[in-house]
Amino acid sequence: MLTAPPFFLISTIAYGVLDNERKWDMTPQEAAEVGRRAIYQATHRDSYSGGIVHVYHVTENGWVKISADDVYNLHWNYHAQKRQ
Repeated sequence: MLTAPPFFLISTIAYGVLDNERKWDMTPQEAAEVGRRAIYQATHRDSYSGGIVHVYHVTENGWVKISADDVYNLHWNYHAQKRQ
């Protein structure tokens, strides 16, 4: 039986993607895609998570919203990329 809180499981999935795909010399666009993929992977596996992945670029001067993507659309986009 599962005893860990759901947040822990979601965080573990997202951290797994981040650990595998992050690099220190990423562009903001590359970092946004890795973050988007990490959040997608976690929320896709959790039926209680929201259906939109919001990505922001945060700097010392503030933040800029990069995207807001539906998890359903991301799923099929990533699925199509994997098949190519």
